[in-house]
Amino acid sequence: MENIGVAVAKKDMSAARRGAALKREKKLAASVARAAGLARAAAERLAEDEDDDDYTTAARYRAVSEETALIDRQISAARRALGLDVDEPNPIAICLMIESLTAQMRIRLSEKGFW
Repeated sequence: MENIGVAVAKKDMSAARRGAALKREKKLAASVARAAGLARAAAERLAEDEDDDDYTTAARYRAVSEETALIDRQISAARRALGLDVDEPNPIAICLMIESLTAQMRIRLSEKGFW
């Protein structure tokens, strides 16, 4: 470790004072290094959290998309079974089915931790 202070270099100081000055400088250097390490560790944790957030956001988006596609397939199957055209509005039974399927989707997503 190099001497970073001028106080240690003075020749007119007693040995005890030079030792105390050197000890203060080492303590200061250690606290600066510790603070730099803490800052670096915090930056690394933040970067990891951002990566985790990206992953969980993508996973949530993917899960919601899969559930929505499942509901859309069930609705289109029900419309085909009733013989409805694309431009016709949904009857009350299908509207109720959509509400129940959406509620079930929310339950499944909340069990997975995405809702």
